[in-house]
Amino acid sequence: MPLMRETPTLIDAGHAHTVYGLGNLASGTAVAGTMLAQNYTNQAQSTLDGWAQAARAVPEADYRPKKEKPMSARRLVQVFIVDPDDNVPLNDSLIHRGEQKLTDLTDQELFFEIDIKTLLSAHNEVRVKLVNKKVKERTEYLEPARIRDLKMVVVNVASF
Repeated sequence: MPLMRETPTLIDAGHAHTVYGLGNLASGTAVAGTMLAQNYTNQAQSTLDGWAQAARAVPEADYRPKKEKPMSARRLVQVFIVDPDDNVPLNDSLIHRGEQKLTDLTDQELFFEIDIKTLLSAHNEVRVKLVNKKVKERTEYLEPARIRDLKMVVVNVASF
């Protein structure tokens, strides 16, 4: 979640274009089969005038990025780390269930507080003895999990 504050605020992500080239506006040929270029030019000019008028009507403050409400740094959290592989039984998939604790750390900092190497090696001792159900022809065991294979969820119980 903290990374969301680092992204720029988008003011307008709209895009408009036309299939008519600028050369068609000044020519005497028909545009789109029903409208003469002169009429199209007049319509385009009135549309541009309308847009300019609408832009002047909107106060400048509406174009400025909104200031985000600062997030409170103190929160009560609980951390879970799970092996999401379907071949791992539910009883063995939960690797870490942290206690609820009051902290001001980010989610990434909370991860580095956990002794993941010890937890992962203990989990892999069980995991390598499990059969990979996706392989039907022969009995193949699961490979040891890597840190990038795991899912970490930080549950915000309360913010202060």
